[in-house]
Amino acid sequence: RLGTPALLQSLGDRAGERYWICAFCVNQHSSICGGFSPEPSHGTQEHSDWDNARRDTVTNNIYPLCKCGQPKYFNDSLVECELNKFDSVMQMLSLEPNISQVVATDLKFEVFERAWCVAELVEADCLEIHQELILHDGDCLYPHCERLTQLSVRSCRASRKEDEEEIIRKIGDTEAFDKHLQQLLFRSSGLLRTRKNHMDQLSAVARILEVQASPD
Repeated sequence: RLGTPALLQSLGDRAGERYWICAFCVNQHSSICGGFSPEPSHGTQEHSDWDNARRDTVTNNIYPLCKCGQPKYFNDSLVECELNKFDSVMQMLSLEPNISQVVATDLKFEVFERAWCVAELVEADCLEIHQELILHDGDCLYPHCERLTQLSVRSCRASRKEDEEEIIRKIGDTEAFDKHLQQLLFRSSGLLRTRKNHMDQLSAVARILEVQASPD
């Protein structure tokens, strides 16, 4: 059952909507549940970020690792691996009627610095999948505008170095990809330019930094 009658009533027609969420739909037990990503060099910002990511944000305790013992498959197992097929999944999902991609941003907009995330954004745009940007609030965007106009997939990160290399390999022409990403964000119908509360500010930033878009 989906829940209580009151909850179903409040959701209305939305109660029947289906969502693909990678954290749930990709079998974590066949990939990353048994360990953390490789530890960076001590004393670096990368090590600090790595250490923070493996800790509970409330207790600061290191997350316990899973002991399921299920075989793990990564990029060197092309068929069995579930982490390397986002483009194929998106192509399949794009055939569904009324499909949309929901882009839920964090306060620091770090989602746009994750290699998998920006690759999925551009793939969805290529497949003409409707995209919806969800912000924490109307004031969190503008402080990050200039940084967002300088995004490049070559500086984006993934939890595993092998994943970064695989994404870059699939992209091929990273310069063309970066241009497409900027157009996706800042063209007149782009994800960020359509935020009404900051449209004038974003337009000014785009003009100043000469972020040009292709015709809609």
